[in-house]
Amino acid sequence: MKKHSIKFLALTMALYATATLNGCVTTSKAADSGSLSTSSDSQAEASESNKILSVEDQEKAEEERQDEIAKQYSIYEPYGMTYDKKKDRFLYNGQMVRYFKDQISEENTNAFFFDDGVVDVEPIRSVNGDLIGLKQSSDSDFKTRSKKQEEIKVEFETVDISGENAGFEGGDPEWRDDSLDDYVDFGISYDEANNNWKYNGKPIHILYDADHNTYCNNSIDDGISIRVIRDKHGNIVELKEADAKELKQYIK
Repeated sequence: MKKHSIKFLALTMALYATATLNGCVTTSKAADSGSLSTSSDSQAEASESNKILSVEDQEKAEEERQDEIAKQYSIYEPYGMTYDKKKDRFLYNGQMVRYFKDQISEENTNAFFFDDGVVDVEPIRSVNGDLIGLKQSSDSDFKTRSKKQEEIKVEFETVDISGENAGFEGGDPEWRDDSLDDYVDFGISYDEANNNWKYNGKPIHILYDADHNTYCNNSIDDGISIRVIRDKHGNIVELKEADAKELKQYIK
């Protein structure tokens, strides 16, 4: 079961960073000129510090970062994708890669999106999950991601966002919110056209599942609000419509 978490949605994005919006927070991921992401344990975790690094220390840290990336993505070299340290970009058959995502396991993913790339690349894995090759995405898939990317940018620009994490270029156009996947067997469904969750045909504003999940989509104030009822063994018994004002006390 997922640990207790609060998910707030107003945009559809992925790969790095978080932004805060009206009353609820949207989980999103981005970077200034592109983004590189992995969920593997080997990736170094960034931490803030008041210490000012010397030029030498900064160069050393950058070199270590690039060495780690090169090592992490070396599994794709036999299939034509290499990491160029000088450009800090990936090349596939000599062309700069824009989008790549490889679900290595349920927990680990190698992924990046660089806005200045010219090709999208996809991994080829066997039925057993073994990496057996890479392929360039079709022109149709490339254009579809480009269209989604532009839609994300336009949507992002329409929201007044401030703070150090507000900058955005790059994201995963294929991202889908999975906040309420645990409840699909109980009548909840995801509306991909509108990027929101629904229950009984109505968009969900708040879902509260004590000690398990608290979801809030503040862009749908007039949506349905739901309380999850569980038995003493922790099993879901029913989803019950509730008053939004009653559930807002659990949103922090």
